[in-house]
Amino acid sequence: MSHSPYLFETPEEWESVRARRAAAGGTAPGSAIDPPEVNREKHARVLAAVSAMEAALHAAAPDILLVFGDDQGEQFHFDNFPAFAVFVGEEYAGYKVSPWQSMYVPGETRVRAPRNDETWVDVKSHAPFARHLTEGLVRHKFDLAFSTRLPDPAEGMGHAFMRPSYFLRPGYDLPTVPFFVNCYFEPQPTGERCYELGVAVRRLIEEWDEDLRIAVIGSGGLWHTPGAPDAVVNEPFDRAVLDAVSAGDPRGMAAWFDAHPAVESSVGPRTGMRGGGVGSGSGETRNWIVAAAAAGDLAGEVLDYVPVPASPCGLGFAQWEMVSK
Repeated sequence: MSHSPYLFETPEEWESVRARRAAAGGTAPGSAIDPPEVNREKHARVLAAVSAMEAALHAAAPDILLVFGDDQGEQFHFDNFPAFAVFVGEEYAGYKVSPWQSMYVPGETRVRAPRNDETWVDVKSHAPFARHLTEGLVRHKFDLAFSTRLPDPAEGMGHAFMRPSYFLRPGYDLPTVPFFVNCYFEPQPTGERCYELGVAVRRLIEEWDEDLRIAVIGSGGLWHTPGAPDAVVNEPFDRAVLDAVSAGDPRGMAAWFDAHPAVESSVGPRTGMRGGGVGSGSGETRNWIVAAAAAGDLAGEVLDYVPVPASPCGLGFAQWEMVSK
């Protein structure tokens, strides 16, 4: 599922941000394509898709939520940035949707959100399952990192992991295990490697001797390159990803991702190293690849795809109904 601010900001706020970005000279090409009434209609579609996913998750009655997401400097930094990492601690905390009170506009000073019951929440994880994954993936030749606690607890867990629960499990009563996939910072893992990871995760879930149901979420995407003056929504890229979901073809999704030219945001390379494929926010498609691979060759249901030039971001929502735990 996409986790764009378009989910939790009102259409009116998006109109305001779009106007302020234009005044600051930071408007991406095509951002004014949709008039206000179209933005309102698209926002309603996004909320409807999220509501359908929330209902499906409730009906599935999982015991644990496993979220594949990316850290954008919230917890990991360039002193040590892993390709893959698992949180194996008992609990963590973070902002429910954002540490900021407003969206980004060039030239404007952003104000940090206060930490209170409205904005901040403690979340239980599931350490036994997280350890099972970590131990098993090492046996499956994944040299991944792990963390028993947040490196920066004051910053809180990143939004890629907090937002899915906010929308799909607002009571925060479902133990949630964060699995970090480096999507932003060069060199990132390839789509093929993410596919292999998802296959291994599926195998380890099926091998676990606990009688518990696991729900898997790929958080982020689809195409968006925040901060880039030439940012656009790459609808052909997004629709090919969603076609692979419908076809039950995660390997094809990975191949499409790896064959696509890498795109850098306007800030340029941050590590001095070459990327591992599509970068910036669009690189969060890696999380979709992992989730799709965990579903195997099962055809998924695409609930909606909403291209939003005002962001610009392609918002995708899909789900798989599994029969195994």
